[in-house]
Amino acid sequence: MDSKRTYCVSVRLNKNELAKLNTLRKHYSKGEWLRMASLQKLPPVIPEINTKAWKALTDISQKLNRIAIHIDGKSKDSQLTHTELFAVKRQLEELRQHLLNADIWSKPNEGYAEDQKG
Repeated sequence: MDSKRTYCVSVRLNKNELAKLNTLRKHYSKGEWLRMASLQKLPPVIPEINTKAWKALTDISQKLNRIAIHIDGKSKDSQLTHTELFAVKRQLEELRQHLLNADIWSKPNEGYAEDQKG
């Protein structure tokens, strides 16, 4: 198979189509992006991270790590106190709530396709 590109294809776009192409192609040249698109070899689109949710989950993770370090530092014969169990339970509930409510791969104010009254 010959991988040398010897054929040229020309395309005409209107102003709106060119603007859309320039937005979609990002750092790729126009020709390179059109070639990838026509051959269905576009790079994957990685969504923007929801930094608010990411920070909340990071905070919970750090709290759970501190609790784990505290518990690991206790003597083998020492049982967990009610306070320690409560702290673990509270952090796990908070983690579960954030995981259920927050999509970390979308912007926090993205919203849904519904009629917003107000």
